Amino acid sequence: MSHATSSVPAGVVLDWTRGRISPQPEPCVFGDGPALCRSPVRNAPCHKRCAEAWITAHARDADHLAALIRDHTPRGGAR
Repeated sequence: MSHATSSVPAGVVLDWTRGRISPQPEPCVFGDGPALCRSPVRNAPCHKRCAEAWITAHARDADHLAALIRDHTPRGGAR
C-alpha cells in the first residue's frame, strides 16, 4: 500500500505516517490550540489538518502546491 502524499479536490492530504507524538501538548504553530502531533519534517507542534489547510490555502499554482507538499512530507528511508 502506498502512503504517497497527494492533493484531492477538497485539499491536500499529507503523509505523516512517520510523524511523532509529543509527551506533552504544545501550542500548534498555526494557533489552533494544543497539539500532541509533531510535523515529521520540521518537528514543530502542529495538527496535521492545520498543515494541510495552510498548504491548500497558500499554494499559488500547481507547481507551488507540489513544492509545498514535497517540503512538508518526510523523505523515504528509516528514521
